[in-house]
Amino acid sequence: MSEHVLEVTEAADFTPSSLAPRAARQPLRLYPHEGTLFAIMAVISGLTWLGLTLATFGVIWIIMLGLYVLGLFGFSYFITYVRGNGVRVTEEQFPDLYQRFVNCTAEVGLSKLPEFYLITGNGALNAFATRFLHRYYVVLLTDIVDALEDDAEALNFYIGHELGHIAQKHLVHHWWLVFARWIPLLGAAYSRAREYSCDQYGLRCCHSQQSALHALAVLAAGSRRWKAMNQQAYIDQAQQTCGFWMALNELTGDYPWLCKRVARVQHGDAAQFPRRSFFAWFLSAFIPNTGFGLLGALMIYVYMLLIMIPVSIGAYTSYQKKAEAAQAKVQLAQVYDEVQLAANKVNAYFIAEGNVDGITSLADVAYAPKAGGLVAEVEFNADDASLLAHLNAPLAETKMILTPELDEKSGGLQWTCQVVGSYTEAAMPADCQATDLGLSKPEKNSSLGGLFDLLAK
Repeated sequence: MSEHVLEVTEAADFTPSSLAPRAARQPLRLYPHEGTLFAIMAVISGLTWLGLTLATFGVIWIIMLGLYVLGLFGFSYFITYVRGNGVRVTEEQFPDLYQRFVNCTAEVGLSKLPEFYLITGNGALNAFATRFLHRYYVVLLTDIVDALEDDAEALNFYIGHELGHIAQKHLVHHWWLVFARWIPLLGAAYSRAREYSCDQYGLRCCHSQQSALHALAVLAAGSRRWKAMNQQAYIDQAQQTCGFWMALNELTGDYPWLCKRVARVQHGDAAQFPRRSFFAWFLSAFIPNTGFGLLGALMIYVYMLLIMIPVSIGAYTSYQKKAEAAQAKVQLAQVYDEVQLAANKVNAYFIAEGNVDGITSLADVAYAPKAGGLVAEVEFNADDASLLAHLNAPLAETKMILTPELDEKSGGLQWTCQVVGSYTEAAMPADCQATDLGLSKPEKNSSLGGLFDLLAK
């Protein structure tokens, strides 16, 4: 037994005074924790909606309106399927069922009569209530009607249960509690509490408690075997629900175990159940309520992992590359400053002497790399006066080359910088260009001189 929701006209009024008299009304014993759970979820959802409204400046409600319209079109297919293929139960169509429905509607205190349909379930034993554009529907699958032919009063339990969802406004609250319903333990606990409460509505609509038990027995033993089912033995099965796996799947599910529902119909609040496994409680606290139990949560986790793992790997790789590029930029800037010191000394010598013929090594211009720095050695090439810097770890595979050209305005040397290695342009010092060693070597020209001959040594 379940309910479906979507929110154009009100259902027809009916007059309770015209109903057939009933036996003394049974006290309605709703599940004691439903109200508390609802209050907690209402506060959480209300604060969440308020936060989204403020954070999006109200745009969230435009989005919700769009989703509502889309859902309206989608859900309309289901409603029209029921109305087009099901049989609407009225005073002229199955009047016996109609009278039961009218009586039950009065019993649960509804002032408007929902639309009532029968539709084949192709073997499924169930019933449900739904809402579409402010109109309520209760649908019984024909298989459950046929199964209870020998105890037609038991049908009142199904009718009452579904009317209970309407009376308790479960179909109205469904959408705006959506955020809280996902909360582990809380959302599933509220759903189970609703089922327990609606069972009490079903019990109230039955003439006898035994008929209510028969109604649940059909769900447990099937359309024929329910007649021979030992109900007490079935109730005793509830004592076996305390184990880890039984508890875990109930704590993450929207429905209580059926044997527990039978026990509560039989004994009410006096029904005693064993304490659930502590480890099941602990693990359930990390499993969101999806409406499909543990399996649904696992599917969401797997789906998230399939998306998040590649995204995380891509994000980490991107971050790692950016971090490496940032580190390389700092290191190459330090190297460039160091090699530029050597270039300045060569330039000063050139301006003073008019040539560099007297330089055989940088020791001749009083340059030596800083001890412990990134620059291990700077070679001077007498053929073209270029400088080739060999670096220490972690840049041992990298080389920096400064090649001079005559600057006619200043009368000194102007240097062109190249970094040999696999670096992005973003990592290069402002005056340097990247040259990947994997690239084919260009032909020599006057500005490069013997550069690649030096690299080949």
